Amino acid sequence: MKKISLTVKMWLALSLVSLLVYVIVILIMPFLVRNFFTINMMGLQAPPEKPPEKNARRETPPPASPPGPPVLGRPEFRIRDFIVLEDGTTIPAEAGQMFSSSFIREILQNAVAQKASARLYEYNRGQENIRYVIRKEQAYGRPLYRVALIRKSEEDRFIKSLLLNFLVFTGIALIISWFASLFIARYLTRPLIQMERHVKRIANRNWHEPLDVKRGDEIGRLARSIEVMRRQLVRQDEMQQSMLQNISHELKTPVMVIRSYAQAIQDGVYPRGDLAGSIRVIDEEGARLEKLVKQLLYLTRLDYLATRERVQKEVKLNTLVENIVQRLCPQRPEISCQLDLQPVSIWGDEEVLRVMVENLLENHLRYAVSRLEIDLGLDNEKKGVILRFWNDGSRIEPHILDQLFQPFHKGREGKFGLGLTIVQRIVKMYRGEINLKNERGGVSSTVIIPLGNIN
Repeated sequence: MKKISLTVKMWLALSLVSLLVYVIVILIMPFLVRNFFTINMMGLQAPPEKPPEKNARRETPPPASPPGPPVLGRPEFRIRDFIVLEDGTTIPAEAGQMFSSSFIREILQNAVAQKASARLYEYNRGQENIRYVIRKEQAYGRPLYRVALIRKSEEDRFIKSLLLNFLVFTGIALIISWFASLFIARYLTRPLIQMERHVKRIANRNWHEPLDVKRGDEIGRLARSIEVMRRQLVRQDEMQQSMLQNISHELKTPVMVIRSYAQAIQDGVYPRGDLAGSIRVIDEEGARLEKLVKQLLYLTRLDYLATRERVQKEVKLNTLVENIVQRLCPQRPEISCQLDLQPVSIWGDEEVLRVMVENLLENHLRYAVSRLEIDLGLDNEKKGVILRFWNDGSRIEPHILDQLFQPFHKGREGKFGLGLTIVQRIVKMYRGEINLKNERGGVSSTVIIPLGNIN
């Protein structure tokens, strides 16, 4: 069954359901038909309220009209109706001649012994098989018995004819339902087949054709999810291509400088005046190249960590920030660093949080003119940690505030354009958010990490 297509499975399921209904109806139909005859015989109209007048010379009422017209309009099928008195007289008299005397005696015996107002009986004598119902009634204070009967041969013949017609019509309906089931199965699976082909194209990196399935059900939601995935893949592919171009550009510059200086020194030429100065340039470009490679590797590591369960431990964030400030701020002694750090502890990876704080601090130190402020505390509801950096450097153009988080998008004095990208990735790992703003004549970076959502 696992290798059968969904269309065939749905068609088989719908066909089996219709076939099961068909079989159940066929099994219970004879019982329902027979029960229908029983109900008709049990529910025949009672005789009129005014009883027939007695004849002056005999106690027997005058003969009644012959039995009514055939039930269901079939001349070969009758539910006959006549009356039997206590003395065995039948009304009409022809009823006594139509049936055997033993049958009439049995009716009278059952009628006298019957306690219920109506009851069903069966009479089987040789070739004569009859189902009949006796209803007890009163006339002039004397009992009379109304009998409704049907011959078994007539009943069986009618049931067979009815079942045959029913089989023909339901068989036609069953075949039509199978074709309808096939149509429904194909209608339901057509968008799935379309999505299968589309996903195969996406797997082959042919993801620029949109998927358009206009449905509001579960299949439509699945199609929209695939379309969202396709757009994300296109966006990631564009970002990857852009990043590869930027990486190539960033790597090309220091490599060219190092090779040109090395070649010049080999030829006895010193571009910086002397050997020491030229080697210093090579060393600086090598350090720059090393730092770029480390940041690229750390971005890859963050992508890996985002999909893995990380080892968590309690980190005193105020102590971590203070240690990083004491290590990095002396690089620019002209900058006044003001700290307002409240004791805050969170669960996380200390190394990852260290990289986040270092990148933010280096970024603000690079642009600060004379003052740098760092605040750490909890929000008003004490549900999140707020870490804020502010420097008095020049304002950032509003239209590039959000672009600074993109890889290799640098400010005026930026080096690689990866620092804020790394910070944003780390903040997202902790389900937080980061904002850049121009305020108080400078620039601020605010990191908010919810305490309750840390993994």
